[in-house]
Amino acid sequence: MKKLLGMLMLCASILPVKAATNDAFMQMLADTGCESKCSDQKKDDLFKANYKNKPMTVTGEIVAVNNKNVSLKMLPKTQTADVIISFTDPNAGYDLEKGQRITITFDVLGASGCIIGALGVHGVVLK
Repeated sequence: MKKLLGMLMLCASILPVKAATNDAFMQMLADTGCESKCSDQKKDDLFKANYKNKPMTVTGEIVAVNNKNVSLKMLPKTQTADVIISFTDPNAGYDLEKGQRITITFDVLGASGCIIGALGVHGVVLK
């Protein structure tokens, strides 16, 4: 029993932490985005405390793509992109196409503004 418990603890320690979903991304936009009612300083503090450098996973429609990064739209009212993510693999965008829906995991780098979407790094497209 002790050996089994040790093995379970080892397995749990090497499993990746579950990344947030679109719900978490939408909450980030509500807290720190253009339509947030908070002061600019509070939005900045909320972003730094709750979102910056945290892993996130989202699903969205590709509006722009090149080998190095992808721009995704998740909100129907967005005219440009909700998030711009640079890939870990510098050629990851090669086979992706505009209009395609993808799920991608990344680390949050920058908050969304009124004109430019949120920024992410270390993007990996999930299969």
